[in-house]
Amino acid sequence: MSIALRSRRGAVGTSWHAVALREGAEHLLGPARTGRGKADARAGRVQWLDVDAGVARGDVRDADGELYQARLELPAFRPDDRRVFLQVARAHPELPARLAAGEYPQQIEAELAASMVSLLPRDATELFHDCSCLDWPGPCRHVSALLYVLVEAVDEAPLLLLTLRGLTLEDLVAPAGPGARAPGPEPADGAEGTAAPTAAAPAAFDPARADPARLAEVVGEEVAAVIHRFFTGPA
Repeated sequence: MSIALRSRRGAVGTSWHAVALREGAEHLLGPARTGRGKADARAGRVQWLDVDAGVARGDVRDADGELYQARLELPAFRPDDRRVFLQVARAHPELPARLAAGEYPQQIEAELAASMVSLLPRDATELFHDCSCLDWPGPCRHVSALLYVLVEAVDEAPLLLLTLRGLTLEDLVAPAGPGARAPGPEPADGAEGTAAPTAAAPAAFDPARADPARLAEVVGEEVAAVIHRFFTGPA
C-alpha cells in the first residue's frame, strides 16, 4: 500500500517544525531533485515509511515499476547533546503531552540553541542519504520523495523527531537518576543545605489540549498511562 500525501500542490508541511525539516533537507537535495521527488510523493510512489533512531527508510516505486530502497539519515544525539536536550525538556513538564498532541513548541528550540543543540537538522551537513538506485552520488528523486512523506509524518506527529534523535517519550518523563539535581542555577557558595526557592508548579494535565484517549492513540496505552500519572500523581 502506497502513502498518499495530503498536500496536493505548493509547499509540503504546515507546522513550523515540519517546514524547518523540509527546508533543511531541500538545501541538501537541490531544486531539480525536490521537484521530481515531490511529484513522485504526490503520485503515491512511496510504498511505506519506517522511522528509527537515526534513519527514515522506505521503498519508492519508479515510473517503470521498479522498487528502490531509499534512506534519509539524521544522527541520533551524542551523549552530551542528549543530556542537554533532556535537561531542557524536563524543565517543561507539559512537553510530553504537547508533543503527543502534535505540537513542538519553538521555545524548546530557542533554549536548546544556547548549547547548539536542536531536535531538527541544524544544517544540511547533518543529513545523509542513500538509495539502491544507480543515481550516484545523488541525492536521487527516490530520497527526495521519501523526504516529503517524512515531512508530512513529522507535521502530524513531531514525536518522530524524538525517534530520529534516539529518544522516546518515556525519556522525557523519567526521573533524571539518583542524586540528580533538577535543572536550575547552582547554589551560591556557603548556601548548601539552604532550601532553594520553590518553582512554580507545572500546569495540570489539560484534556482539552491532549485528550487521554487521543494520547493513547498516538503513543500507546502504556506511555499514555505514564504521562497521566506524571501530571495527576497517584490515585
